[in-house]
Amino acid sequence: MSEIQQTKLSIISQLQGLCAHCACGNNRNHRCPVKEISLRIQSLRGVPLVVNSEFKGMLWA
Repeated sequence: MSEIQQTKLSIISQLQGLCAHCACGNNRNHRCPVKEISLRIQSLRGVPLVVNSEFKGMLWA
C-alpha cells in the first residue's frame, strides 16, 4: 500500500471517531457529515511529492 493510501486511511479512521454513530460501529442509517468528508478524501487523486525518500504531500492535477 502506498504512503498516500496509508495517509488517507489514517485520516478517514480519525474522522470516523468524530461521529458517535460511526465510532460505535452502529450501522443504523443516519445523516453523517463525517461520512461525506471521508468519501471526498477517498476520491483524492494526485501525484505524490517525495523529497529525499520522504513523502511530503501531493500535487493536484
